[in-house]
Amino acid sequence: MVDNKATITTRPATRDELQALAKPNESLDAVINRLITHYRSTQTRNRLAWENRIAADRKNAAAVAWAERQADVLVDRLAQRRAAQE
Repeated sequence: MVDNKATITTRPATRDELQALAKPNESLDAVINRLITHYRSTQTRNRLAWENRIAADRKNAAAVAWAERQADVLVDRLAQRRAAQE
């Protein structure tokens, strides 16, 4: 199997930072893949935390009422801005 490779242009400081994150004998490709995996994992955890927060807030009538009022305020502000631009 042929291993296709690509060149990524970075500043020397960026390359040095990636190299500093490398474990002994770890390639920069492996470092980048580890960082991508960490980023995706963090994004997933943040999304799940957000969804749990939203689900909990939906059970709270006061929070729902507050959110609806805030949404109305934002819609009114947007309408005012659009009217001012015309």
